[in-house]
Amino acid sequence: MIDKILVPLPEPEARRAMFEELLLSQPDEESLPYDLLVEKTEGFSGSDIRLLCKEAAMQPLRRLMTHLEDREEVVPEDELPPVGPIKPDDIETALKNTRPSAHLSFHRYEKFNADYGSQILQ
Repeated sequence: MIDKILVPLPEPEARRAMFEELLLSQPDEESLPYDLLVEKTEGFSGSDIRLLCKEAAMQPLRRLMTHLEDREEVVPEDELPPVGPIKPDDIETALKNTRPSAHLSFHRYEKFNADYGSQILQ
C-alpha cells in the first residue's frame, strides 16, 4: 500500500524564507515588502508562492517590452536597456493576479489524511 503524506501549508516563517530566497532585494534598490507578502499569502502553498514570485519577476520584463514596443525603430541588441529590478508595485500586481490553489481543497485533503493517510508531522 502506498502512503500519502499531507504536507501542510507553509507557516509565516517558511513563507518569508521562500520570498527572501526567490525575490532577492538589491542593495541599491527599494526593499521588497516581505512582511506584506507573508501577511497576504496565508493559505498559499509552496507552489503558489513560487508562482507569485515568478509573476512578480516578470513585471520588470513586461515594462521593458512595453517600452521597446512603443519605439518606432529597432533597437540594436548592444543598446538594449537593462530589465530593471522588481519593485514593490510589482509585488502588488502579482498579488492581484495570483490566487491560492490549495485552500479550496485543503479540508478535503485533511479528511482524507485523517481517514487513510499518514499523520501530519509537526
